[in-house]
Amino acid sequence: MQCDRVQELLGAYGDGELSGDERRSMSTHLESCKACGDILADYGRIGRALKRHGRVCAPPVLAARIGAALDQIESELPSAVLQPARRFALAGRVFDMRGFARRAASLAAACFIGALAAWNFVDAAGQSDRMERDVLNAHMRSLLQESPVQVASNDKHNVQPWFAGRTDFAPAVKDLAEDGFPLVGGRLDYVADRRVGVVVYKRGLHMINVFMWPSPSSADSAPRIVTRKGYNLLSWSRSGVSYWAASDLNSEEMRTLSRLL
Repeated sequence: MQCDRVQELLGAYGDGELSGDERRSMSTHLESCKACGDILADYGRIGRALKRHGRVCAPPVLAARIGAALDQIESELPSAVLQPARRFALAGRVFDMRGFARRAASLAAACFIGALAAWNFVDAAGQSDRMERDVLNAHMRSLLQESPVQVASNDKHNVQPWFAGRTDFAPAVKDLAEDGFPLVGGRLDYVADRRVGVVVYKRGLHMINVFMWPSPSSADSAPRIVTRKGYNLLSWSRSGVSYWAASDLNSEEMRTLSRLL
């Protein structure tokens, strides 16, 4: 099977909906194709995240807004439509058209809100996954180069000015040699469809890339770490700056670095 056909059937494959022959062909392809296998793993991760997320009750204020909107709709309908006498029999029972309309509208609104919430959650999970991929790929690219930096210096006074005019903000450069994280230098990279500043540190033989760009939110966020392909990716935001650190360094030392920056 070709990759495009396999990727069309990944959802059905994961849900066990394929025939025996199709499932065997899919399994054979997935055993030899890492790209398709990674996509299937992403589907599974998103599905597990949705299950953990569970259901969240709508806030009371939302119910009040829906009720007010329904009242507004009713006030604009012709009075003849709302007369209590406008009832009809259905399966031997008296059916109130007005009550039915209110319940139907409420149900439709609840379905729409639930679908919107699920879509937002899946979209956010997808964005986070793409960000992790971008950061990891940028980190691995740097390890394949002769040098992971464009300006090599252990002096922050040489590295900090180098970013001027090359990025739309000034990445913070700190000298952390006394804390066991000597400065290697800096470079530019491309993550999440934008140019970002990267400050590079070392810890023993471990190289650490710290990616920085202006945060879309002024609120700080606590460090969050994930592991992909044997590398730890630590993300957090502070003082209007988004940080992503990538390295094969252990998670505790990565968190130590985030506190120092």
